[in-house]
Amino acid sequence: MLNRKEVSTVSLELDVDGRNRIIGENLRKYRLLKGLTQDELAEGICSVSQLSKAENGKTYIKRTLLRLMAERLGVTVERIEMLDAMQEELTETLQLAKDANTANNLDKAFQYVREVLTQSEEMGYHTLFLEALLVECKLLNRTKQHFEVIDKVQHVFEQELPQDSAHKLLLMYELGHAYELSGNMVAAFDYYCRADEEFQFVEGKDDVRLSVLFNLVRCHIIMQNYRSALRYAEKAEQLAGIYSKHLYRLRVSYMKATPLRKLGETEKAKEIYLACLREAQENSFLLDVGLINNNLGSLYKDHGETSQALAHYQRARKIYEILNEEAYLCETLVNIAAINRLEGDLAGAVEICNQVLSMADKVQTNVYREKGLATRLIAWVLADQGNFTEYIAKLEEVLAIYEQHQLVREAYEVAVEIADKLYEQNDPRAVDLYRKAVDFNTKSQQIGMRR
Repeated sequence: MLNRKEVSTVSLELDVDGRNRIIGENLRKYRLLKGLTQDELAEGICSVSQLSKAENGKTYIKRTLLRLMAERLGVTVERIEMLDAMQEELTETLQLAKDANTANNLDKAFQYVREVLTQSEEMGYHTLFLEALLVECKLLNRTKQHFEVIDKVQHVFEQELPQDSAHKLLLMYELGHAYELSGNMVAAFDYYCRADEEFQFVEGKDDVRLSVLFNLVRCHIIMQNYRSALRYAEKAEQLAGIYSKHLYRLRVSYMKATPLRKLGETEKAKEIYLACLREAQENSFLLDVGLINNNLGSLYKDHGETSQALAHYQRARKIYEILNEEAYLCETLVNIAAINRLEGDLAGAVEICNQVLSMADKVQTNVYREKGLATRLIAWVLADQGNFTEYIAKLEEVLAIYEQHQLVREAYEVAVEIADKLYEQNDPRAVDLYRKAVDFNTKSQQIGMRR
């Protein structure tokens, strides 16, 4: 239910002059909203001159006439008499949009929130407009309209609309989320960092702060800034405990194990994964059981224990298939394909990679990393089979994927791999690839400096 502020009619709260002013403002707002001229509203009720004076708060208007006007405007007379009636009505409509979103009635949610956006902008309700924009951005991100979010939020920032720090950080978070989902990790990381910096000016917003920290951990892991990832993970884990956000605390705990693993603290990472796996199983957090099994598989694979790794990957695979989580399934399938290649099953590895590529096109969400990994694995199989030209061509496809999505660390690694192989063949294209690799490495270091 909407937590409404107590609203009394102005006839009870204000003197006559105050009543006239409020009623006049509301009459004008509702008339303009309805698209009526003063002539059309006044017709058969009062003179245009009398209505004009009423809208300017310069005359008393009888309640019988006010009731007739309210009926013509499609509202109650009580609404006309309310203090800032239009803002109250739009606030109620925005809550309806939120409720519709919760109920998965996205068409209604979009309808309500866009009513609020249009009318709050016309009426000059800046705070309400920003709140409605945030709701619309969440809906747009949810429905994969990420570039719409980017355009809308950037427009607000360019227009320099009045914003407090709370609205600013929420918009930066949604913008970062949109950039990440659309495949621009560099921009996503930038706006998550800006949102994090904005928290020094904001009280509360605990859920948002945890979301920002959580996403910064993921970004740092993706960009291989493992020490920074660990630092943010520990900060997020501490806050989740303070705010009693148990699921956040669990998730950031096993995310923390990944940078530990990458930094060589394998046993500590394994201990965290296993403890979190027990907790997830006890609480029936099925998605988390899948994610932790996938991470355990990677831990064992990195240490050459392919049987153990495959067992965990297969558990993760089954869970993702049950939950129909195709985006997560893509990563696990690539990991299984990598083991197939290691064990000499090249045809099986390629078959799974092609399944991932087909699934990635179907999912159409942020699985570009998995698409790159699957394509790169196919390239390695081609190299195993002695198909050098096809191997290089496939790696160039991988490089294009990583360039498109600003995955500069991965792009650097692939550029170096291509350049080295071309250099071995005395191919002059190696020079350009080394040059590209240097550029990618420079960008990666610049991003890593913002921590």
